[in-house]
Amino acid sequence: MKKSLFLLTLVGFLATQAYATPTKTRKTKAPKATMEQQLAKYISYPDALRPSQQAGVVVIQFRVNSENELCQLEVFSQNEQINNALLRQLTGKKLVGYASDATELHTVRLRFQPE
Repeated sequence: MKKSLFLLTLVGFLATQAYATPTKTRKTKAPKATMEQQLAKYISYPDALRPSQQAGVVVIQFRVNSENELCQLEVFSQNEQINNALLRQLTGKKLVGYASDATELHTVRLRFQPE
C-alpha cells in the first residue's frame, strides 16, 4: 500500500512538473558598450575646434584601476588645447566592464565631428 501510494504521488508530481511554466524568464543582457562608446559619452566637442568646425581625431592612452576609473591618461593630438580639455573631461571617469590589471595600457582612437 505504501509503495503504490508513493508511486502515485511520484507520478502526480512528475505530471504537474511536465506542464509547469518556468517562474523565471531568462533575461538577455544588452551588448556591452565598447570602450570607445563609453568614452565618447564623457566628452564633448572641443571648444578649440568650434571656430573652424573641423573634424578631428585624437588618440587616448590610459590604464583602468581596480575601481574601474581611468588613470594615467595621455591624449595625443596636434592641438594642446584639445589635449588639456580632454584630460579634464576624462580624469576620474569610470568604464564599466573593463576592470583589469593596472599595468594594462589601453589605446583608443576617437573621432570628433562638428555638432
